[in-house]
Amino acid sequence: MLAIKYPQLNNYLPTQTEWELFYDLDQFLESFNNATNDLSTQSYPTVAHSRIILLAIKIDLYADRGHESLLNNVINSMKEKFDNYYEILKETTHISAFLDPRYKNYCFPEMNEEEILLPIQQKLEQEQPITSKKSTKISPFLQKLKASKNIHIVDNEVSKYWNSNEAAEDIKPLEWWKTHSSEYPNLSKLALDYLCIQASSVPCEQLFSIAGQVLCKSRNRLTEESVRACICLRSWISENF
Repeated sequence: MLAIKYPQLNNYLPTQTEWELFYDLDQFLESFNNATNDLSTQSYPTVAHSRIILLAIKIDLYADRGHESLLNNVINSMKEKFDNYYEILKETTHISAFLDPRYKNYCFPEMNEEEILLPIQQKLEQEQPITSKKSTKISPFLQKLKASKNIHIVDNEVSKYWNSNEAAEDIKPLEWWKTHSSEYPNLSKLALDYLCIQASSVPCEQLFSIAGQVLCKSRNRLTEESVRACICLRSWISENF
């Protein structure tokens, strides 16, 4: 309509090809926008959840758009950058992703079972408690048998957890492990170390923003204890404690 009413603007308006490019670009970037909103609105973003988001983005990056797609050059550059970063993250987030009972079955699409379980088994073997030295001597043969028994228990525990059904998406991972600590005693201890690591700094930044709202110009005489109490109460209320 604008081109018909003002024909002198035709040279400045997007062509049909450019409109198609804008539309394709909008569709392509929608997943990145959704990922940003998802991570920024979570109060407890886990490493496994961020890995799920990256894997979903990878599907979009490698989707077949045909040789004539106007976005091919841009997407090829993004693929190269994505692969470089993902190779680093894939290794460093392996254990954390495995220990999230909601997403463990979806975080390792290009790995076989042995490749998935081996790092967990090795980590658990390293975490096995070392018996304190006592005055009585323990037979080295008995020590070897005890060590082999511990490895067998660890292997069974890891395999049992891996083959179990994934948990519901709305559960809290640490609460799930607390409930199943008797079933997976070694893995539950490992989960406490890894699942407390947040995948994003957004909740911390939000906490500072909330503190700024509590300690404002109209309430600048609040003591440290009062500010701390207000922030804790707000957190407890939002979590329905």
